[in-house]
Amino acid sequence: MGAYIGRRVLMAIPTLIAVSILTFFLMSIVPGDPAAVILGQGATAELLETVREQLGLNDPPHVRYVKWVKNLVTLGDLGESQVLAGQSISKLIKERFPVTLNLIVYTMVFSLAVGIPLGTISAVRHDTWMDYLFRVISVIGLSVPVFWLGLMTILFLVRVFTWTPELQWINPFHDPWGNLKQVVWPVVTLGYFQVAFISRMTRSALLEVLSEDYMRTARAKGLRERVITVRHGLRNAMIPVLTVGGLQLVSLLGGMVITEKVFNLAGWGTLLIDGVLYNDFPVVQSMLFMMAAVVIAINLVMDVLYAWLDPRIRYG
Repeated sequence: MGAYIGRRVLMAIPTLIAVSILTFFLMSIVPGDPAAVILGQGATAELLETVREQLGLNDPPHVRYVKWVKNLVTLGDLGESQVLAGQSISKLIKERFPVTLNLIVYTMVFSLAVGIPLGTISAVRHDTWMDYLFRVISVIGLSVPVFWLGLMTILFLVRVFTWTPELQWINPFHDPWGNLKQVVWPVVTLGYFQVAFISRMTRSALLEVLSEDYMRTARAKGLRERVITVRHGLRNAMIPVLTVGGLQLVSLLGGMVITEKVFNLAGWGTLLIDGVLYNDFPVVQSMLFMMAAVVIAINLVMDVLYAWLDPRIRYG
């Protein structure tokens, strides 16, 4: 297992390097002038040129990339925000990470806790009214865009219950109940799509497993249907569900970008959107790099879990 993990880590390093190069040079060709954003429209050409020189914007892209990588590797420094003068990007990312982590953890717990039971019931009661109902709910969840659902959720809560999102994030370790009330609707908004996807995959995988010969043998031995489904069926159906769970965890990084902004949560998603709106290129490229690193790490963990669940994978 150790050799397998080592190989997967070595394979992840070139991917991370390629992502850093791609994101940096893509940001270098994006139209916009951070100096103009900082100084405003009335700034003189001389002042704009001075600010560009101070920010290093006049250097060729490859020179700026080498400086960025050198600072990242040697100092762990992602640079400073060009719009928020003097603000360390590493510090901004660190400060906002708990908000995003809080949202992702709750969303994944909600998605798995609801999606797997719904998919299991749908498979066990297939072609009944419960199966049809859950399938309709899943199709709706897969079809509705996350940003639209978030806006409709806020509109409904404001109109009916006069609810408004909190202006400041509530730390779950300081006020668990207050934090839960703050994130419950963002979690439902983000999690609806995840629940739909996971329940559909669980249903498909479990239906395939339930038709296997060893499942019929277990029934012939007189085992209870619940034991057969949970202990034998669901366990063997978990690898495709785990695959979907990993992919959905990655997709949460995309969904949270809009959801955090809609629900006024100051996490990674809000930081990325603010960087785009204000042409803060160092913030955008650093956030894209960090998100890519998280995606690579998630894929690495999924590979290790596959190898743990099915030893044939690591030997193959």
